[in-house]
Amino acid sequence: MAGKQYGIPLEAAQKWREALHGIAHTFGHTWENCYAMNLTTGLKTYLYCFEKENIRMVCPISEREFNGYVDIVKPFGFSGFVGNGECAEFSESWNGFVRDRGYICGYPGLNPIFDYSETFEPKEVCLYGNIFVLDLTTNIDDLLAKMSLGRRKQVKKLAGIQSKLVFDKSVLKDFFLKYYFNFLREKNASAAYFFSEDTFSFLFNLDNVIPVGLQGSGGVIAVVVFAYTGDVGEASFQVSLPEGRSYVPALIWYGAKYLKELRISSLNLGGGGPGIGEFKRRFGSKELPLRCLKQIYRPEIYKELCQKAGSNPEDMTGYFPAYRKGI
Repeated sequence: MAGKQYGIPLEAAQKWREALHGIAHTFGHTWENCYAMNLTTGLKTYLYCFEKENIRMVCPISEREFNGYVDIVKPFGFSGFVGNGECAEFSESWNGFVRDRGYICGYPGLNPIFDYSETFEPKEVCLYGNIFVLDLTTNIDDLLAKMSLGRRKQVKKLAGIQSKLVFDKSVLKDFFLKYYFNFLREKNASAAYFFSEDTFSFLFNLDNVIPVGLQGSGGVIAVVVFAYTGDVGEASFQVSLPEGRSYVPALIWYGAKYLKELRISSLNLGGGGPGIGEFKRRFGSKELPLRCLKQIYRPEIYKELCQKAGSNPEDMTGYFPAYRKGI
């Protein structure tokens, strides 16, 4: 019996949530995250679902138009393909699904924590970095022991700032929106992180999005925003003024302890280049490979679009799809 495949649109929030039930997933898979990202991108987004017997696999997908054609990409977040098991015919079924829909190519993503990369052709799987993950099943003393000496000193500042922690979401949202965009510009951050105020307002109102801030002499000086599901927590965003930056590790440690108390098994600190990566590595985190899928479904049209854009259609090592480079 062939597997059943379908998409659940953003308009069907409850069906989206039901499809995730029983599948270990991240905040990036949730309807809430995908709806929030849609408030910035406006892209048609749905939850792809594959079902066969007792196996179900899902992946959030967004469609993008280009010169009359459509390609697909994952919404922002650590989502990708996840499921409650494996099915030998899944990859073939997926290829049929995307070709039936007429997509040119896809960048649907793979999840670094729930790794299904072996489901796909090795040539389609690309490594582009690492993420840093804390194992929250470890006891507190062992978590501290794995940190660098300097990081242990920083997180132990938490004991001295407990009375200055701020949890009022309206106060923290105001601070966040006031400083976030300039903070990104100072860090030369990717344009992918410049979400709309509507996106952030929606996220801050969610029960499973927890901002934690620090009060200084003149107001809030730092905030770290955590998001979580029952399976994984994430340190999603952070903003700090110069006087608050040395306290960011303590705020992250607060979030780690909070999520641990909720019996969430891991905290994803995210990825980053050499400097940011080293900052996260000093927490004693485990490095996991960050992989993606680069798939071409209609090679002749893909080649034509790349040639018109002056890009090399054979180069799968750089920006994908190559015809969107520089847009």
